Amino acid sequence: MQLLRDDQEKAVRKIAGRICDGLHAGKRVLWLVSGGSNVAAEVAVMQLVRKHAENELGGLAILPMDERYGNQGHSNSNTEQLRKSGFDPGAATWVDVLTHNVSFEQTVSFYNEVAATAFASAHVIVGQFGIGNDGHMAGILPGSPATNDSEAMVIGYEWDDYQRMTLTSVALKQVQVAYVLAYGQSKKAALVRLQKNAEELSELPAKILYDIPEVYVYNDAIS
Repeated sequence: MQLLRDDQEKAVRKIAGRICDGLHAGKRVLWLVSGGSNVAAEVAVMQLVRKHAENELGGLAILPMDERYGNQGHSNSNTEQLRKSGFDPGAATWVDVLTHNVSFEQTVSFYNEVAATAFASAHVIVGQFGIGNDGHMAGILPGSPATNDSEAMVIGYEWDDYQRMTLTSVALKQVQVAYVLAYGQSKKAALVRLQKNAEELSELPAKILYDIPEVYVYNDAIS
């Protein structure tokens, strides 16, 4: 794991470059995207990928790391936040797991099936992560059912804010290269905890990163 005090623009270029390298090599690339503070960076990454690998976008699949349940296009949806911010994947495959407007249980099942297929089909798996002030990662919140062992690729659970769905640690450990964008002083405490790596997954879900072979943590607080 490398902690890098570099600006977001450099992180965006590195992520786009890694995706383009895979596409140029004729490989199927799976790009896992986050919501929240990563949205603007993901829009920028997509623009660069389209600029430099437009003719190879058929080899790119894009899947959310986590989603909040509701009807497709609801205001708290991570995918909808990307859409409203101008995310345009062109000929790439971009999965909206809320597309069928079915029950929570059916949506979790669909998300799990899509994730299993996407991971199995990919030659290169790139994860673009954020990290919460509380140390959460994707939709795996401290103390939540998502921190429990699971053989599934996706878990859904009720929390005090949303009905949440997220890729599990089983899925995230299959990521080959992770880029974490964690800017602002509010992230410093979580990054320090991540460096120490002295807590259980149930307390610090971000420690999943230690199970990913190649990790770059871009931030403006520590190095």
